[in-house]
Amino acid sequence: MKIDLKIIKDLAENIEKYNLNEVVIESEGAKVTLKKEIPAMVETVSTISKAAIVQNAEEGVVETIIETAIETEEMETINSPMVGTFYKSSAPGNPAFVTEGQTVSTGDTLCIIEAMKLMNEVKSHKNCTIVKILVEDGQLIKKGDKLFSIK
Repeated sequence: MKIDLKIIKDLAENIEKYNLNEVVIESEGAKVTLKKEIPAMVETVSTISKAAIVQNAEEGVVETIIETAIETEEMETINSPMVGTFYKSSAPGNPAFVTEGQTVSTGDTLCIIEAMKLMNEVKSHKNCTIVKILVEDGQLIKKGDKLFSIK
């Protein structure tokens, strides 16, 4: 089979036109395969600006998501030192160690992380204000997960 560049070009155009991934032509013992290269999915994390607009979404929800993302990215955080279960109080029904807006001092207990039936206190490493509690009571967390936004 003689390979005609015009036929190959036509096939390549049809791959795009008909959104195909692969075309195989066999004739007289010759085989030509054209494959569309599909780019690998790359997940990127970037800062969301206040100018970001999401089409066809409820504006209140979008604004809340954008503001939360900006607050969390711009503020310092206290992260989990270990894997375990996050608890905001010493026992069910007891008051939380800290609340949003509360000012804490170095060494104050912020929460408890239960790991292997041991209750580990997470303490503040500096004087700060708790801006937002980023996890729910009873939530499983990993080492490095953000627990509190502080300023």
